[in-house]
Amino acid sequence: MTRTASKWRERELFQTLGSFSRAHLLRIGIQLDLFVALRQPKTAKQLAQNSQFAPDLLQAWLRAAASHGLIRMVRERDRAYEIDGLAKWLLETPNSAPLIALLEEAIEGHGPIFERMPDLIAGAARPEFHSPAESRRAAGVSRLVERQALAALGRIPGVRDARRLLDVGCGYGGYLVGILRRYRDAHGIGIEQDAEVAQVALQNLRAADLLRRSEVRVGDFMSLNLDIGSHDLILLNNNLHYFAPRIRRALFERIFSRLIPGGLLAIQTAVISDRAPARWMGLSASAAAFDLYLRAHDNLYGLPDLRELHSSLLEVGFQSIAEVAFLPGGSARYVWARKPRTPVAASLAGERDATKGS
Repeated sequence: MTRTASKWRERELFQTLGSFSRAHLLRIGIQLDLFVALRQPKTAKQLAQNSQFAPDLLQAWLRAAASHGLIRMVRERDRAYEIDGLAKWLLETPNSAPLIALLEEAIEGHGPIFERMPDLIAGAARPEFHSPAESRRAAGVSRLVERQALAALGRIPGVRDARRLLDVGCGYGGYLVGILRRYRDAHGIGIEQDAEVAQVALQNLRAADLLRRSEVRVGDFMSLNLDIGSHDLILLNNNLHYFAPRIRRALFERIFSRLIPGGLLAIQTAVISDRAPARWMGLSASAAAFDLYLRAHDNLYGLPDLRELHSSLLEVGFQSIAEVAFLPGGSARYVWARKPRTPVAASLAGERDATKGS
């Protein structure tokens, strides 16, 4: 390796380490409301008034945050700073809340798992994903692509005509709110296992004045009492990885039986895409890292193989299976499928599940 190439790689390493530091500096400023305070220029002394901040650490954070372009010095005589760059954008963008949840998830969720990854790869027991904090972060992050995903849903044939919606793993209820706002005579049911997350979904539906056309049930979709053949559209939004591959046949059969003839299933999933737009945006790398994170848990499963997913849906009896991409390079998409309109084409497995009821 030439001296120039070696120096370039050394610089790349320092930039990588700098990104790690920058993420933590950004999180500190958000958690302590320092960026909010710095919407107007302030010195370290002014920030420390009426607080228990350690003056030396606060001043050091200001210098570090400025060196990373998160704030800038506006008065050198008294060393006053104000918010700038990425931090300013993050607090002002319409996607601020889910992006901050993504930052929290990267540090609080992915960080500890990746620290343990050498041992996990070497065969150590994998942890379970189950804490309330993990569920809340996942629900918050999922809101990041809601606008694009809802637009993609509208491009699936038949979605605009769906009037009875079931959202499996509804999170904070963003998809229920989005669809019910678009289609004024539609009704929706959200299913959520985490009671606190479900309560937030109810609050969001109430705030949107949609409670008369919606409900949220707390529980497991695989065991809840749901009417046979009662839904036009069933959604699985970025949560197929919660279902073990060995039970996905049963999952799809249960969904099949709860759809009306001609009803739709839409599965949202991230995809590890090698297309240039996905690589340039960092979405390909993010999806690959997410897949690794999922597989490092005992009760989470990797991103689905799309060919296997298509095959599984066909085996259950679904027809017209297709995909609609909605992030650059196809790095996120809906895999959708339709239940046949006539019972003759329905799978025997689907019929058996329908006769059981629950």
